[in-house]
Amino acid sequence: MVIKVTNSSKRKQDIAICETSTISETEERIMENFPVDLEDFFSTYPEICERNLEFTATPNKPLKRDGVLFITQRRQATSDIRENPKVQILGSHAAMTCHIVVMRHTESYVASIGHFDNFSCWQFGDESSAHKEGLKVMMEEIEFLSKGDLEEGHIQVSVFGGYTDERGEAAKNSMALLSALHESDRLLEMVHFCVGPYNTCKDKQGKNTAILIGIAMDLRSQIIFPASFPWNNFEDFSTQLQDRVLRRTGQGKI
Repeated sequence: MVIKVTNSSKRKQDIAICETSTISETEERIMENFPVDLEDFFSTYPEICERNLEFTATPNKPLKRDGVLFITQRRQATSDIRENPKVQILGSHAAMTCHIVVMRHTESYVASIGHFDNFSCWQFGDESSAHKEGLKVMMEEIEFLSKGDLEEGHIQVSVFGGYTDERGEAAKNSMALLSALHESDRLLEMVHFCVGPYNTCKDKQGKNTAILIGIAMDLRSQIIFPASFPWNNFEDFSTQLQDRVLRRTGQGKI
């Protein structure tokens, strides 16, 4: 399998926003050796560190519920806006030790999002890692929906979450995900790996906490951005259940 790191995504983003870019030539590097730890990974790929910093410097955007396909912990969803235009945004709440993975195909624009928790990865061992299975499902669904565009492009991957916690559990989760991606049989381009020190700040008590509140991807523009979901709370969930019961009993609007 090949994980590559390029500056092409940065160049395209610059052109989309500023209509020009200081990057004149596309460069790419292949991850030949698996890193010892996160520090080793970040020191080897400073271009990813730069993109991480740009991402966390972007303000969180509050999203309305309409058009958002929201997933919770241990969930995954894939969408093709060409076939399902009602889903305009994929999103999930950012995790503390959990991680959110966003994948997109560069040609078909089919995208997938997964929320991977800490418990279901390294505690069961590498060979039975739920991460490997979850990532595999995401890639297979992207490939299936991409159809004729599949061979014209490749899959880009961005990983978010996992602040620097005292027990180091988030770092184990980060490395387990990176290992699962590295051992896949697909060509993958790593765009963000916004974990550990790049998703950590101090709270009012001086303790480490996560910078990111939530993650979302606009399926039309293909832009990934920090997001918040004000409607994702227990009261809203209860209302959704009540509405569903009313519809099924014929007492509510369809």
